[in-house]
Amino acid sequence: MGRTEVNAAIIGPRLEREFTFLVDTGSTYVGLLAEDIAELGLIRIPDGRMLFRTATGMVEQDTFTAFGRLQGRGFNATVIATTTPLIGYELLENMRFKVNPVTQTIESLRPDEFGPPYIL
Repeated sequence: MGRTEVNAAIIGPRLEREFTFLVDTGSTYVGLLAEDIAELGLIRIPDGRMLFRTATGMVEQDTFTAFGRLQGRGFNATVIATTTPLIGYELLENMRFKVNPVTQTIESLRPDEFGPPYIL
């Protein structure tokens, strides 16, 4: 699928900062370096410790909450510590973006295109 990256801002209690995120089509959450989570002052989700399956095995981690902005659209995301900034495809789908593997960019879904978010 290639390597798709996007620029997005994460807004923490201490500061707002722009990151270049690798789009991870197998991920649900936003990933940031632990140092960046601390620098932004992101709030740990109470009782939000979760078990994650990674390429190297199972890892238990704290989760944090953050607001952000991507291409002029705001979002709220769960953030976990990772070794590189990642943005999960589920968040992009919920914001009505799709990955174009040819151009290696994200594109907005047309209003008539069917896709997430779904109302159950």
